[in-house]
Amino acid sequence: MGNNIAITAQNTQSPAVREKLSQDLAEQNKIVYRRQGLTAQGFDKIKSLTGLGRSQKKILQKIEDYKAGKTDYESTDKYIKDYKYGQRDATEITLDILTGASSFGMYSASRKLMAFARPFLDEKISLKAGKYSKIAGVGLAVLTGMTVKPLLRFIDRIYLKRKEKKDNKTFWKDTLTGALDGAMAPVAILKNGLLGVPLVLGENTIQRYLAVKRDDKKSVNDFIDKQKDNLAIKAAGAGLLAYKSHKLTSSLKSWEKAANKALENIKDLKPFEKVENTQGFTELAKQAQILLDPKFIMEILGNGKTIEEKMRLIEEKNIFLPKFLQTIPENVLGMLKGFQPEFMGMKLSNLDDLQTIITRFKSDCPQSRTVKEAQEFISKTYGDKYTIIQDKALGVGTVAETFLAKDNTTGKEVVLKFLKKGISKEKIENDRKVFIDALKEANKDNPEKADYLARKINSLYDAWVQETDMAKEMEATQILGRNARHYNAVKPIEVKDNIYVMEKAPGVQFNEFIDDMMKQNKKISEKDMFSILTNYFQVFFEQLLSVPKKGMKVMHADPHPGNVFIDVTNREKPFTFIDTGNVLRYSPEEAIENTLNHLDYFIGNTTGIAKALLRNANLPEGMTMKQAQKIVEDGLKEKVYNGHTNLFGENLFKEVNNVGLKVMEENNIIPNINNTNLLKAEITYLSNLTCLKDIQKIIDKNSDRLTQVEAKEQLKLMLNEIRESVINSAINNKRYTTKQIKERLKFIDENKEQFYSTVLTFIQGMK
Repeated sequence: MGNNIAITAQNTQSPAVREKLSQDLAEQNKIVYRRQGLTAQGFDKIKSLTGLGRSQKKILQKIEDYKAGKTDYESTDKYIKDYKYGQRDATEITLDILTGASSFGMYSASRKLMAFARPFLDEKISLKAGKYSKIAGVGLAVLTGMTVKPLLRFIDRIYLKRKEKKDNKTFWKDTLTGALDGAMAPVAILKNGLLGVPLVLGENTIQRYLAVKRDDKKSVNDFIDKQKDNLAIKAAGAGLLAYKSHKLTSSLKSWEKAANKALENIKDLKPFEKVENTQGFTELAKQAQILLDPKFIMEILGNGKTIEEKMRLIEEKNIFLPKFLQTIPENVLGMLKGFQPEFMGMKLSNLDDLQTIITRFKSDCPQSRTVKEAQEFISKTYGDKYTIIQDKALGVGTVAETFLAKDNTTGKEVVLKFLKKGISKEKIENDRKVFIDALKEANKDNPEKADYLARKINSLYDAWVQETDMAKEMEATQILGRNARHYNAVKPIEVKDNIYVMEKAPGVQFNEFIDDMMKQNKKISEKDMFSILTNYFQVFFEQLLSVPKKGMKVMHADPHPGNVFIDVTNREKPFTFIDTGNVLRYSPEEAIENTLNHLDYFIGNTTGIAKALLRNANLPEGMTMKQAQKIVEDGLKEKVYNGHTNLFGENLFKEVNNVGLKVMEENNIIPNINNTNLLKAEITYLSNLTCLKDIQKIIDKNSDRLTQVEAKEQLKLMLNEIRESVINSAINNKRYTTKQIKERLKFIDENKEQFYSTVLTFIQGMK
C-alpha cells in the first residue's frame, strides 16, 4: 500500500520537475566524485569493473531510472550519500592500514634491532636497553604515524583542485589519528596477535566513528550497519596485521633463543685446529717423483754443484718443479717429514740446500742469459734504443727475467722484461703433456685418480701459459694502475716481439728494505713506520676487496716481496707493484662477490664461503655443484663454525680456506686456478710482513713512540675498504649488489645461532 502511494506520488511529478531534480542529483554526484582522492577513485574503478558495491556507474544508472519514473528521489539521494560515505570510509581504512603498517614496521625494526644487539651488550646495559627499547619503539611508531598519514593524505589528494583541498583540510586530524595508529603498534602483538589484533581493529573503528562528520552518521546503529561496506579492505587489513604481529613475535623469540644458545656456546671455546694446505700441490708433488730418477736427484741435492746450478737443473726438468717449490713454506724440512721421508732417496739431514733453493725460487731465480746475451736479444727487436746498464739481471722469476737499461732517446732508466731462455708457450705445453702422460702411466691401475690428477695439472698449466704473454701483462698493468688508490703500478712504455718495456719502479724491493736502510745508515720514526704499516694494509685490503666504480678489476696474483717496491720518500703511496704477468681479472659482479665474501668469514656464512671456494671448480664426474656445496658447507660447520671454535687469530681467511680446500681435496674437487691464486695472494700479503721483522734496527729511539698496527686497526681498515667497495658496487650494479647483500641477510636470519656464535667469538677474542 505504502509503495503504491510513493509511486503514485512520484508519478504525479511533472517531467519538468523530475528533470530539475535529476539535474540536482547529477550535480550532487558530480561534487561527491570531484572531491574524491586517488584512493577512492581507484576503488570506484574496481567496483565499476567488478559490479560489486556502489559505484559511479550504478549512480548514473539510478539517476536515469529516476528521470524515467522507475524509482523515487529519496532512494536515489540516499544511494548517492551512502556511496559518498563508503568511498570516504574506504579511503580512511586504506590510509590507516598503510599508516599502521609503516608504524608497526618501525616498531618491529626497533624491537628486532634490540633483540639482535642484546648478546653484544653488557648484561646491565642489556637490561636497561631492553626496557627503554620498548619505549623508544613506541615513540618511533607514533612519530612514524604522525608523519606518514598526513603524507599519504597529501599524495591521495595531489590531483584535487585547490578549492576541494581547502574545503577538506584534515592535517591536524590526520596527525592525531596517525599518532593513534602508531601508538597501537605494540598492542597488536599481545598474546601473539590473538588479543592484540581485535583491540587494534576496535580502536580503529571507534577512531573512524568519532572522525565521521555529524551529517554522515544518524546513529551508532546506522554506523555499525554501514561497516558492512568495504569488508574486503577491512579483512585484508586485519589479515595483514595478524600476519605481521605473529611474524614479529616469532622472530623476537627466535632471536632470543639463538642469542642464549650462542652465549652458552662461547663459554667453552677450543683452539682452531689448523690444516696445512699448499693449494693442491702436495699430492702432485708426490706424483712428481715420476719425473725424477735417482741420478737426477743426486745431481740436484748432491754436494758437487752450486745452488745456482741446482736451480737451473730443476727449471730445465719441468716448470712444475720450481712453481711447486715457490708455494711451500720455507720450513720445508719439517714439512717433508709429513710425507715420504725417503722421497729423495736419502736422509733428511742431507737436504739442507733445499731450504735455500726454496727461498731463492720465491723471489730470486737464476738468470738464463748473461748481460751480453740479453743485450743481443734486445737489440734484435729495438736496435740501439735500449742499453743494459747493470752487470746482472734486475729480477728473475720462473718464467721471465728483467734487466735495467737506459733509453738512449730520452736518457731515462727503464726496465725490460722478456721470457727466460728456453721458456716458451710451446715448452710449457710440452711439459704439461710429459707430466700428464707420466701421471697416467703411473696410475694406469687407478684411472679415476689419474683423471683427478690430470685435471689438477691442467688447471695449473692453463695459468702458467698466460704468463708468457707480455702484451697481456702490459694491459693488466695499465688497468691495475688506473684503478689504484693506495699504491702505484709501474708505468708501461711499450711491448714488441714479446719484449716489454716499462719505467723503473721507485725505491727498493720490499724484501731488501731493512737492509737498504741499514746500509745507508738511515733511521725512521715510529710514527712513519706506523704510516708505512697502515698504508701496506690499505694496499692489501684494496687489492683483495676493492671494486672499481666502472670497468674490469685487476688484482696482482703474485705479490711476493720481490714484486713490491717501497719508496719511503713517497708518504702518500710508498708501494709500487711490478711484474703483473700473473694477475686476476674480475668483472664488476665477480669483484662484488669477492668483496662481500670476505664478510662471510666474520658472520659465519658457510654457504657464502663454500660458494666462493667452489666458484668455477672442476667437479668429479657425476657430482653436481649443489652436492659439492653441501659437502664443503658441512665440513666448515663441523670443523670451524660449530660455535665452540675460537676464530680470532692471525689469519682467519687462510685457516678457514685451508679447511675448505682440504674437504674439497678429500672429495676430488679441484678449485679453479683463479681461486687458488687469490688464496695464495692473501697468504703472500701477510707473509710479506716478515720483511719488517728487523724493524727495530732502523727505528729512531728518540722519536715519538706510537703503537704498531694492531688487529683492531687492521679490522677497521678492512671494514672501511668493504664499505667503500659496497658503495662502488652499488654504482656499478645496484641490483646485483642488493641481491648479494640480501643473500647474506637471509643467511643470518636462517642461521641466527651460527651468526651470533661467530661474531661473539671475535668480540671475546679482541677483549
